[in-house]
Amino acid sequence: MLRVAPILCAAFLTITATLPLQAQTIATTLHDASSGLTNTSVLSAIQLPAGQILATTQEGFFFFDGRQFLPLGPAQGLPPGAPGAAAALTSRGDLILVYADMIYVAHDLATAGSPDRLHFVRVDTGDLLSHDSYRKIEPWRDGLVITEHDHLLFVHPDGTGERIDRLATILSLKEDFLRDVSALHADGDTLWIGTGDGHLCALGKQPPHCPSLPPLAAPRRMEAIVQDHHGTLYARTLHEFVTVPPAPTPATVEKIPHAEGQYENYQHFLTMSWSPAGKLVTQTDDGQLAVLAGGEWKIRSLDGEQSTSPLSTLLFDRQGALWIGRMGFGLARTRGFAVFETFGRRNGLAGDVIWQVIRQPGGPLWITTDTGISALDTHSDTVLRTIPHAAFFIAADHHGCIWHDGPDGVSRHDLLTDWQRDYPIKRINQILPGLADDLWLLSDQGAWLADTARRDQPPAQVPGLSGSYSTGFIDAAGTLWLLEGRHLLARHRDGSQAVVLRTWPLPTFVPYLIKARNDHQLWIAGHGGLYRLTHAGDRVTSLKFYGPTETGNNTLYNLLIDRRNRVWTGSSHGLSVFDGQRWTTITEADGLASNDLDQDSLLEDADGSLWIGTSRGLSHLVQPDDALRDMPLQPVITAMTLGEHPYHGEKVRYSRAPLHVTFGTLDYRDAPRIHFRYRLEGADDGWNETGDGSVRYPSMPPGTHRFLLMAYDPGRNQHSAIISARVEMAYPWWERWPVLLLATLFFLLAGYMVWRIRVGLLIKQRRKLQEIVHRQTEEIRSAHQALIRQARLDSLTGLLNRGAIQTHLQACLAEQSAEVPLAAGLVDVDHFKQINDGWGHLAGDEVLTEIGRILRRELRPEEAAGRYGGEEFLVVLTGQEPAGDRMRTLCRFLNWPLSPDRPSGQHVTVSAGVAEARPGETWQSLIGRADKALYRAKAEGRDRVIEAP
Repeated sequence: MLRVAPILCAAFLTITATLPLQAQTIATTLHDASSGLTNTSVLSAIQLPAGQILATTQEGFFFFDGRQFLPLGPAQGLPPGAPGAAAALTSRGDLILVYADMIYVAHDLATAGSPDRLHFVRVDTGDLLSHDSYRKIEPWRDGLVITEHDHLLFVHPDGTGERIDRLATILSLKEDFLRDVSALHADGDTLWIGTGDGHLCALGKQPPHCPSLPPLAAPRRMEAIVQDHHGTLYARTLHEFVTVPPAPTPATVEKIPHAEGQYENYQHFLTMSWSPAGKLVTQTDDGQLAVLAGGEWKIRSLDGEQSTSPLSTLLFDRQGALWIGRMGFGLARTRGFAVFETFGRRNGLAGDVIWQVIRQPGGPLWITTDTGISALDTHSDTVLRTIPHAAFFIAADHHGCIWHDGPDGVSRHDLLTDWQRDYPIKRINQILPGLADDLWLLSDQGAWLADTARRDQPPAQVPGLSGSYSTGFIDAAGTLWLLEGRHLLARHRDGSQAVVLRTWPLPTFVPYLIKARNDHQLWIAGHGGLYRLTHAGDRVTSLKFYGPTETGNNTLYNLLIDRRNRVWTGSSHGLSVFDGQRWTTITEADGLASNDLDQDSLLEDADGSLWIGTSRGLSHLVQPDDALRDMPLQPVITAMTLGEHPYHGEKVRYSRAPLHVTFGTLDYRDAPRIHFRYRLEGADDGWNETGDGSVRYPSMPPGTHRFLLMAYDPGRNQHSAIISARVEMAYPWWERWPVLLLATLFFLLAGYMVWRIRVGLLIKQRRKLQEIVHRQTEEIRSAHQALIRQARLDSLTGLLNRGAIQTHLQACLAEQSAEVPLAAGLVDVDHFKQINDGWGHLAGDEVLTEIGRILRRELRPEEAAGRYGGEEFLVVLTGQEPAGDRMRTLCRFLNWPLSPDRPSGQHVTVSAGVAEARPGETWQSLIGRADKALYRAKAEGRDRVIEAP
């Protein structure tokens, strides 16, 4: 978003009291009915070995194939629409689905590839399993532990299938010990259980033992248990968090923030999960999450629709994304969890449209928005101050003041004393801190320089800088680089300045932003792309251009070079990063608040994280390396249908039914921008491309083929390996080899008979045609010769026409040798106009005809003449005789009296200019010199020959 309008805001500056920042926002993508979840009450979720997400709902189980959720049902041997409870993978690789009152198991998960290829078998539970929609389950010892009201059940293999027993019987325990179990956690051979009365106990080979816990507040029911890699156990109740370190360190209890009463009726949904970065995540009230990291709790809210619906499941997938079940809404997948943080109006900032972010030295972030300026303490997530004053630009000096623009100019404000001063400098484009106490104000009306250590002196306009400056940058040497229109200027510390670049190789390029990578390299971004400029002082040594193909957009609004020399650019299409070798694009799919970045709103913080201003909030890229890390693309062919029937690669009878292939990717992070290339061997000549997840062939060619699929991410220039599926269709009867052989023999015989008849007719026709062709060829040859003569000769004089004599002269010059001189002469009839005017044009034609006859008679075989135009003739002379003498001889023959019937005393005379060709001379220059000689002959009295020097 470009700043193209003046700021509309209050006329005075006020500062509010400290405001607590509400929970940071987590960007999510919600999968609901539109994604195939016909029931949006998700109870739990797991990730299968191949990468699919399996969700448990109140109407059964659904798996995510990379494009949408698909149901598991009768086709897999499962009951239709029965309420699910949970799903689990055992250590043997079996997939167990637990319903409210049924249990099913599938053993061939590793070979099936996709869940819809599985076949489930019901486990005989006898009378041990009652109806319970909210069971807790835990894989343990090659089997599965299941809660069943006042006892635990254990599903395990027995050699012929699965059987179910009471766990107390398996462990030889008293049944009373396992009553009212509310939480399960397996640690190797140890099974931890949590009970409704607030106990934690370990079961296994050793006798059961229950660590001593501090007193718990009611309700004391344990709902979730997890363990870290140090062996510390964590459990939670409705309100409290229990930490049980390895003995002899005592257990501790603390209150979970913002966990009040929302889950009183949904305690069975409470769970905890470890993030890949080692952060513990659990639910709090109002549909929010509590994240424990470094001993501190932080609250996170989900973006989108505000809801108090309970969160039912927390699952981190292999890419580090968190899947969250939202009862009644579906399953939400977070984007950039622990990589991005998002702040906006709902989190306490003054507005959502973020223009600029700066870090006050040793202090908070200052954030300008359309509706105010906020100071954010990033350690405590607290908005310290809010200035109800819209602004675009802001800067902080080293004396406790901030500077920002406003409708009436620039304001300087002391944050400690509330001292304020306004300066009437309007149409500001940048507030640029300089070296030491310098601060530059760049505007459409010139540049001002302020001494931040002197409050008694206003900013002073800088002499020599009275232009319009869109932006500037001060390098380590103190040189101020300025963009004045499309010009690049350099102003050195001694006050000298120079125009470094006036024009750009791309004529339409308009620079907006400038940054330095080192002492000899500048990067300039704007409309059209990005330039990398290398310079030696004021002299440009090289320019390299990066266009929209690399940067992701034609117009760039942001430019930042971080401490690792990576180049970050922002546009309305997201964030693009160049590490010196390749470009990577970061978008909303990665957790960015919006793809629409605001102008000059990138800031690298001291810890290497990035703050990014967008039109929908402030994004904090906490882990840039994680956001740039490539993840293997995993394309999957989810289904193939032939006509109305599923197809799995088997050989089928010939049919004209259409083949429909659907596919997706299990790379959930980059799925929104992933494209596919595909081809069906035998049907496609090359690779096709689509952004959709399906392709339809109107018919499948017979034979054995392969459907090839490859995923690629244009934002990261990343390609996957090619996967394939077998496609085989039998040939129709009319394409089988016996039928084809008989048909071939029949057509060969019929063709031979037709050929014999046809040959006889063709022989007769050929004879007639030969006669006709011979006769017409002779006629054409005669006509052709006549046309050649007509095209080369002048019709009046019989000499060569202008084009022919000029071509002849060119050829002579090209073949000229030093032994044989070559000359050109221009001959002009003297007083030819008087002949025409006095005796008529017919007399003039007779003169020209006679000259042509004389020249044809007198020219030698190696010489040539042509009518050059009107009464002027060009003569090409070749031979050892001097050109001037030869031309005089010819001109004597051209001097004769008019015919006897004309008045006496009238003679025809000619003037001529002749020039000998020089080595390497062109025909134009040769004729030009002859023409000058002819002009002299006429000027000196006519009836003579003049030789050109």
